[in-house]
Amino acid sequence: MKEQLKALLDLVQGAWLKRRWLVISLLLICPLGWGVVTLMPNQYTSEARVYADTRSILQPLLKGLAINTDPSQELSLIVKTLLSRSNLETIIRYSDAAATAKTSEEYEALITDLKNNIKIKSTGRENLFSISYVGSDPRYVKKIVQSALDVFVDSAVGQKREDTSKAGQFIDDQIREYEIRLEESEADLAAFKQRYEGYTPGSEANYYAKIEQRKGILESTELEIKEKQTQLFTAQERLETEKAKAAKNQFGVETEFDSRLDLLEARLDDLLFRYTEKHPNVKETRRQIEELRAQKQLSIANAASRGEILNSEQSQYLSVLIQQLRTEIASLQVRAQAQVTKILELENTVSNLPDVEAELTSLTRNYSITKEKYEELLSRREAALISQRVGAASDEITFRVIDPPQLPLKPSGPMRPLFLSAVLVVGLGAGMGASFLLSQISPVVTSAEQLYRETSIPVFGAVSITQNSGLRKKLKRKTMLFVLILFLIFCTFIGFVLINIVPEWHATVLSGISQL
Repeated sequence: MKEQLKALLDLVQGAWLKRRWLVISLLLICPLGWGVVTLMPNQYTSEARVYADTRSILQPLLKGLAINTDPSQELSLIVKTLLSRSNLETIIRYSDAAATAKTSEEYEALITDLKNNIKIKSTGRENLFSISYVGSDPRYVKKIVQSALDVFVDSAVGQKREDTSKAGQFIDDQIREYEIRLEESEADLAAFKQRYEGYTPGSEANYYAKIEQRKGILESTELEIKEKQTQLFTAQERLETEKAKAAKNQFGVETEFDSRLDLLEARLDDLLFRYTEKHPNVKETRRQIEELRAQKQLSIANAASRGEILNSEQSQYLSVLIQQLRTEIASLQVRAQAQVTKILELENTVSNLPDVEAELTSLTRNYSITKEKYEELLSRREAALISQRVGAASDEITFRVIDPPQLPLKPSGPMRPLFLSAVLVVGLGAGMGASFLLSQISPVVTSAEQLYRETSIPVFGAVSITQNSGLRKKLKRKTMLFVLILFLIFCTFIGFVLINIVPEWHATVLSGISQL
């Protein structure tokens, strides 16, 4: 730590030996910088404070009757749009600032200056705003602030009237449009009712009931047909049985197929004892048995048809029953076909009902919506008229100017003492930096310890300055000169500060410079 402190002291001593560069830097930078700061034009600020009262006694009384608006939102929008181009052009027109702009470039520069230097801000209290502007001409600054204040106050009234007028015109246009649409909807609905006079909403229920009734009758008829067909099949089987019995009773002998049937049946039993039902011989034997049985039945039937079998009373009864059942089945089939035809007619009729019902629903819905919107627009127009009358009778936003803009007598800027101090700090910093940098470029040994650290050569002693050498007086004179120069620079700094603080002195200096 001690060695580091010694090294730091060596650096300071090295920079001290180069202190003339500090003086040179101060003499070059400070007077020039202080002169520039002194010649900076004065800036004047004019400010106005205005209070916007958004409270109105009519708002709670007209709740639900007039269109409700939020004055706070309107006020916020006015504040945000104060520095719009159109408002800035109005401010220029009010303040006659356009006379200073000869070209379009100067006019654009004027708009940019107003946009950057006009400040509107809330002062902390609700709806209390300050409008300020900074410029070099006090009268011009006041006119700009007064114009901005006028635009700020007028924009609320003008915007309210413009919005009310546009809203009323828009509602009137919408009412005319919906009135035409309502008349068209009424005409379409009337034409539909004339075209489909027989169809009414809900009539499809009767058709569906009739269809279900017809389907029930059809199912009952088809069931009866199946019952009769079953009876017919049973009667036919009984008749065949009676015919077979009659044939056996008449001839009393077996047919030519009986012996072969017995042989095949015996053979089938033998095959089934050895094989399964899927064996080819088993299948072939069964086929032959079935074929012989069919031939046997055909032989008996042929004999009966030739009168070889006598009709019994049972056979006659079954024949009459079969004929009667066939007649009833034919009659029932005719009735079933009639029901099917009627069902198809009803289904064809009812198939058009959904389309008609959908079209009627669509027309009715469109008419209801259009009528509802039309009536809503009428009520909104009445509310807009009431709001317009209320706006004409009393303003929702009332402005009260708390502090009007004043002609600034003293400049508000620039902050010359701060700039003068900054120039002094820059000069000192530049000088100290130059001294330190040059001490590092061309270093000077100031002590035996530093010489040992730099060369690693043992130092056995040091020769001090004697009184007769004159070096002490020379060093003292340099130090006194350095201090004197610093004192003069500081006095000059104090002088510049006083000139820039006292407006009369500053004006006198500027006047004298302008006469040179």
